[in-house]
Amino acid sequence: MEEQQHRNALPSGFSLQEYQIESVLGRPGGFGVTYLATDTHLCQSVAIKEYLPIDFAVREGRSTVYVRSASYDESFKWGLNCFIEEARVLAKFNHPNIVRVLRFFEENGTAYMVMEYQHGQSLTDYLKKRRVLTENELLKILLPLLEGLKEIHNAGFLHRDIKPNNIYIRDDNNPVLLDFGSARYAVGQKSRSVTSIVTPGYAPLEQYDNEISDQGPWTDLYALGAVIYCAISGEPPPAATRRVMKDPMLPAVKIGEGKYKKNLLQAIDWALQLSEEDRPQTVDQWQEKMFASGNSLKAPSAEFYQPRWWSFFMVISILALILLSSMVGVLWYEKQTHNSEIEKEQATRQIAEKKLDIERRDRKQAEEQLRSLRALVEEIKRFEPQSIETVTLFDDNNRHYDVTNVQKSDVLNVREFPGHLNKLVKEIPRTAKCIKYLGGLRNIKSQVWVKIQYQEIQGWVNSTFLIRSEHCEAQDNVEEN
Repeated sequence: MEEQQHRNALPSGFSLQEYQIESVLGRPGGFGVTYLATDTHLCQSVAIKEYLPIDFAVREGRSTVYVRSASYDESFKWGLNCFIEEARVLAKFNHPNIVRVLRFFEENGTAYMVMEYQHGQSLTDYLKKRRVLTENELLKILLPLLEGLKEIHNAGFLHRDIKPNNIYIRDDNNPVLLDFGSARYAVGQKSRSVTSIVTPGYAPLEQYDNEISDQGPWTDLYALGAVIYCAISGEPPPAATRRVMKDPMLPAVKIGEGKYKKNLLQAIDWALQLSEEDRPQTVDQWQEKMFASGNSLKAPSAEFYQPRWWSFFMVISILALILLSSMVGVLWYEKQTHNSEIEKEQATRQIAEKKLDIERRDRKQAEEQLRSLRALVEEIKRFEPQSIETVTLFDDNNRHYDVTNVQKSDVLNVREFPGHLNKLVKEIPRTAKCIKYLGGLRNIKSQVWVKIQYQEIQGWVNSTFLIRSEHCEAQDNVEEN
């Protein structure tokens, strides 16, 4: 009922061409609404997705969608074109594990995508009942999804929003990929108005950035790896932004040790690497790692009748084989004795080669550490003198600061963690004085973030907007006394 009462959704019983709206499927998001509807011509259920970005569009009356203001007109049209293009691409797929798009049309000032209705439950609900999956249960879901994802990538397309809510388990236990996020992500990159273009825990780090060129099959593989991680651990991995400074994620090889094949667990950890360059680049490459040394079952041998003469022949053959084995054993022993000195030399040479390999490896690690150190030095030099001056400015002797460089119509944002993408805690007026520095510094992409307290507000702000406060030093001395 909560979904049906969503103020932007079409009402139950509404006629949309040959379709009659029955109810809202799931919870309406920021990009659109998906309905359960009936095809009145064929008398069958369908799912209809409506393009309705609530950040810059609204429904007026019973049906028509309008742009909130002229300033949003370009973004709305851009998203509408992306939505239609996505429908055209999906309509080309005819794969059992990819949602089937039947048609699309434009009406009521927006567009609609008509899809096959899937009977079953989302993977989210599926996991709520089981919490974690066995290896066999996991593979029955994973293998078909990999084939579907391979079909998508081979067509030059990305899903961009793989998560348990967008994986549906049909009544026959066959999975299907739903609700592609490519159009939604394109709108978010164009306007930065759609608030939910990533799903924390399942979105890789590159999806938090504006550079869409950094995305590829490895982006979807990170998300699918996070889904598998959730299926074996009971919860998704931490958000990629939390893993940058000090990664709190427990590797899959530790979580699933003794319960799943080692190669499967290693493949999960490989897909969840933060850097896209360190992940598998294609589905085939990931599958090759996942099943590299999988055990294959041996077919049982057929039983057949053996006559007595065959049994007698088998006895004679076994005795001959034993005698031959004894002779070979004696010869082998003599040869081993004769060649013992050679083997000792070979063993000594192998030990020496192993030591040499260890030395080479240590030297390589030392060289890599040296390169990293030099890169760090160059990074520091690159931002001198501004970064060095900023770090020097914030120390225990300078404890109070005033807001600066903030425009008259703006405020200073305080974040829960360093970086512009982190959660907004509070806002500080541009005229604020005597902001207390709490002793925390973080360098994020050439910007220095500091931890502060203003009245009851605590959090992180960009140091660009702070200047040392001379008139607060007396207050600082009173607090210390």
